[in-house]
Amino acid sequence: MISVSNIERFATHDGPGIRTTIFLKGCSLHCPWCANPETWNLKPVLMHKENKCIRCHSCLKACTKQAISFQPEFTLNRNVCDGCALCVDACLLEALEISGKWMDIEEIVEEVQKDDQYYQKSKGGITLSGGEPLFQFDEVFLLICTLHERGYHLALETTGNYPLEHLKKVEPYIDLFLMDCKHLEPEKLQKITGANPKFVQDSFTYLSQHCPEKVIVRMPVIWNFNEDQIEKTIDQASRLGFSEVDLLPFHSLGKNKWENLNKVYPYASYPMMKKETLNAFFAYGKTKNIYVKIGG
Repeated sequence: MISVSNIERFATHDGPGIRTTIFLKGCSLHCPWCANPETWNLKPVLMHKENKCIRCHSCLKACTKQAISFQPEFTLNRNVCDGCALCVDACLLEALEISGKWMDIEEIVEEVQKDDQYYQKSKGGITLSGGEPLFQFDEVFLLICTLHERGYHLALETTGNYPLEHLKKVEPYIDLFLMDCKHLEPEKLQKITGANPKFVQDSFTYLSQHCPEKVIVRMPVIWNFNEDQIEKTIDQASRLGFSEVDLLPFHSLGKNKWENLNKVYPYASYPMMKKETLNAFFAYGKTKNIYVKIGG
């Protein structure tokens, strides 16, 4: 079984053509700007929408684990909650929802094949995202093999933060790697995101040596973290033989998810980054034979 956060149909980003993006749960990183914090945990998680809650206590009465209390605000003991969803069913105004569910491979394939005609007409396919898609390695590898056997174009949106053996095993089956490059300084990368710099470096080196034509480097540009790394990232992409760098301007679209998980969003005070602020890097990319794209 595979823990799936969401399956998004008719996606027009994260790879060519019309795509279905499978957001998988589980991640070894803890990026403070993460847009999908609900994917960090493998287990389905309960999310509470404060703006919809009328404090009717229906959820409290339905919870058999006594994981919910009001003090006076809604409070959840996540160490006790088992994701049974009884509280979700009892909620009058849909202020509660469970994020994530366990699916077998055939269930996932049944969902993605609904749009086969769109993939064929648009030269699209399937994108595996997360979280980190390879966090659930054994199960996801079988999913990748199954989708590959059925002829789907496969893109993998990945952090590279795992043993190199995992990357070597999946590489023959992946048509496009969307490789996250958050920071080039090992100490800062590890301190802020929790990544293992050696894992990340080994992943980039391997892809550079074996299939650079299948790689797009993607850099989330984050306030007060890596704005000074953009030219350096383009330089590295050029040295490694890659041809495209996508700059992803900071956005705060995940803020509500942090709040729904009762987490403090560290970037709450930062504004959305305008794409225009990154336009200057088009010209710099040309000097390095790198196509720079703003956005994914």
